[in-house]
Amino acid sequence: MKKVDVIPINTSWNQINKRKSIEIPVEVPGSVFEALIDNNIIDDPFYGVREHEVSWVYESDWDYETEFDLDQSFLEHQNILLHFYGLDIISEIILNNENLGFTNNMFVRYDFKVKSILKRKSNKLIIKFKSPTIKAREEIEKRGMNLNTGEDAIPGVPYLRKAQYSFGWDWGPKLPDIGIWQPVELIGYDVLKIDSIYVNQKLHYNKNVDGLTNLEEITDLGVMSTDLSIIVYLESDLPINELHQYCLKIKLEAPDSKIFTSETFIDNLIPKVEFNLEYPYLWWTHDLGMPNLYDLTVEIFKNGVIDSFKQKVGIREIRLIQNSDEWGESFFFRLNGVPIFAKGANWIPIDSFIPRGKKRGLYESNLYNAKEANMNMLRVWGGGIYEDNIFYDLCDKLGILVWQDFPFACAFYPYDEEFTEDIKKEATQNIKRLRNHPSLALWCGNNEIEWLWKYLVMRSEITDGDIINEFIIGYLKIFENLLPKLLEEYDPNHQYWPSSPSNGFVGKKFGENNSNSPNTGDSHFWDVWHRNKPFKAYREFNSRFMSEFGYESFPSIKTIEDFCPTEQFDFFSPIMENHQKNLAGNRKILKYMKKRFTIPQEFENQVILSQVTQAEAIEYGVEHWRRNRNVYHCMGALYWQLNDCWPVASWASLDYYNRWKALHYYAKRFYQPVFPSVKEDAKSVEFWVTNDLRTSQKLHFEWKIYKSDGRVEKNGSYESKIFPCSSKKLGMVGISDLNQEDKDLSDYAIFFVLRYQNLEGEQEFHGFRLFSAPKKFQLKDPNIHWELSEYYCEDTNEKEYELKISANEIALYVHVDSKKFDFIASDNYFSLEPGESRTITLKNLGLVYSSEPAYKSVKKEDFSVKSLYDLLENS
Repeated sequence: MKKVDVIPINTSWNQINKRKSIEIPVEVPGSVFEALIDNNIIDDPFYGVREHEVSWVYESDWDYETEFDLDQSFLEHQNILLHFYGLDIISEIILNNENLGFTNNMFVRYDFKVKSILKRKSNKLIIKFKSPTIKAREEIEKRGMNLNTGEDAIPGVPYLRKAQYSFGWDWGPKLPDIGIWQPVELIGYDVLKIDSIYVNQKLHYNKNVDGLTNLEEITDLGVMSTDLSIIVYLESDLPINELHQYCLKIKLEAPDSKIFTSETFIDNLIPKVEFNLEYPYLWWTHDLGMPNLYDLTVEIFKNGVIDSFKQKVGIREIRLIQNSDEWGESFFFRLNGVPIFAKGANWIPIDSFIPRGKKRGLYESNLYNAKEANMNMLRVWGGGIYEDNIFYDLCDKLGILVWQDFPFACAFYPYDEEFTEDIKKEATQNIKRLRNHPSLALWCGNNEIEWLWKYLVMRSEITDGDIINEFIIGYLKIFENLLPKLLEEYDPNHQYWPSSPSNGFVGKKFGENNSNSPNTGDSHFWDVWHRNKPFKAYREFNSRFMSEFGYESFPSIKTIEDFCPTEQFDFFSPIMENHQKNLAGNRKILKYMKKRFTIPQEFENQVILSQVTQAEAIEYGVEHWRRNRNVYHCMGALYWQLNDCWPVASWASLDYYNRWKALHYYAKRFYQPVFPSVKEDAKSVEFWVTNDLRTSQKLHFEWKIYKSDGRVEKNGSYESKIFPCSSKKLGMVGISDLNQEDKDLSDYAIFFVLRYQNLEGEQEFHGFRLFSAPKKFQLKDPNIHWELSEYYCEDTNEKEYELKISANEIALYVHVDSKKFDFIASDNYFSLEPGESRTITLKNLGLVYSSEPAYKSVKKEDFSVKSLYDLLENS
């Protein structure tokens, strides 16, 4: 018997449009848009308003063709399968003039038995793709209902199992892609191969984790052992009594290189092997410990290896804890017995053209930047995709948890038998693909469908009550019956949440309850931004788990230069408005800015202040919810959104080119595991510290209240100890004496410093808060001084650079920038007390318009260090 053979069919493909007489080479995986750009058939649709000039692309049908030869030895396999891991979306597949079948779901792996069709030479494979938008219109006409995801989108996408955002969203363009977006493979085998595996584990603690009431007990909470079951699902034509000829070998290698092995003869198609590991290396989020991974190898053996499967696995237990309490019901994740505050953001697809984004390294850069900003959880939003394997592999490696929405969002969906069966196949495949990742924390049915139901009814213009009731029955069938049952069958270790936001399963009460109640379940909060409420509205919404909230800003000026000519550097120019997909979004950005800042004359400075406004909005909410972590009142804050799929004004903290906005620097600060904050009002200031670590922390906290002229009006300090996984109010100071008149407080600022020790030495955190809008604070020239130096970093094996920055007077929103270089600063958009100095390191230096090594030409004059005073000068 021969080993299972896998042959990629990823080369020598052509992309053809007969009506346009186009025939060009195309990469596989790849896409129609990517190939047209690479072959100079179309210009970059992200530039200017070109998005609207390329609709012919997705309104067209496209053929993909290739020819390949095979060795005779491969053809001698008893079984040969042709696997398509992702076809986007409506296609017909033809191999050597024989029709193999049709596809209609980009999330499904399609498998075809092709042994009898293949030959040694000149096998011709053709994929005939139909326009997705034409297909959507056909479905609307056939069914008589215009299902859609909103006014920002091309109608009809809910009829298609395609990434919903691709038809347009309020941050994304209307550029639905087409093509072979995942690999194509031929798999040859004889009578036995591995279909999938499932790793089941039970941890044994040294304490009763359900009974922990003393927070200090968390410090010495430990796992004594774990029972590990590895279940192997085999595919075979053999009679059961012939399986014993084959041996199942399993090797598990620990992070310390210790190896555990098992070898047993196979006697059924679902063999199970069990290990007991004493004092295992646990997988933690990066803020709580090491994300330790074991290397698992599964082999079928008979006179040599027949088939093998490899995966990294983590030993960990993740549970969603929902207990009744004084407010309603808790909603938090417990990792290895430790209650965690989820800190992070919502994740959208990396690019409008996903295969291109993967080749550009956007998975790596976005995720490394998320970890750099101290995020421990990302929510994969339901309007996108089940993400690529690399996403989950990186989250496993980096110690970032994943909240995984099934890909449904903001729409009615069909409920007929054919559509439901397709969902069943899609969900089953992806559950089995993702279930062993230690980063996977939760499966969620959809984004906002339950919450928005009444609005969706109104938007659909469906008035027939019977039809609406059928949609309700269909919704419950999919999201409260089908998906949870599939998880119970294929992934019982992970919990399921029916929608986001939600209070849980609703059944017959669907549409009657408040799905966004702050007392139970998770919440989305959009009063700030969509309803134009001030930032202080965040403090009035005491969510149990804030899974979505956000505020917009513009991307870096360097990013804007990449899609907009300087003559249109105006918030309301045609190109800037086209790169804003939220209705009246640019006007809203300016409106919020005017409430807080004097608007500078220069466009670039306006862009910077849009980012500062965004950063302060999100900070205001996050610090409030983190203060509320005691007794699990609030246990998560995931802002909308981490990343962009194209260069655009949006809610993201990382723009399309992975340049950090001010928000991402703020996030690095407000998501630190030990985080100080202040809660100010007209009469007093409260000083708080939040500790998300597993150990108590001794700390020193200093604070000062300055007047704008630099005089210290009040000051104080605290020596304290804070328990693990808790928040603590260190103290309060009255300020009524400063507040003789309301306007007086606008000229005061609070500066504070937190110091504590950890294994890496003394940690120091600086923060500040104004009592009113920055435009009311009487700015003085801070006389900023700075010097640039370089040094060799042994950790990165590269040159890094330091800026030592000081100010004579109060300096607000100090930021380092460069028109010549991209970089990541150790801190940015911070404020300085009078006489204070701060050392900032710069890493990942790259020339903006050149691929040459950056270190060859680093000069002080290539950088700028500015504060709010400089942005407003001459305004």
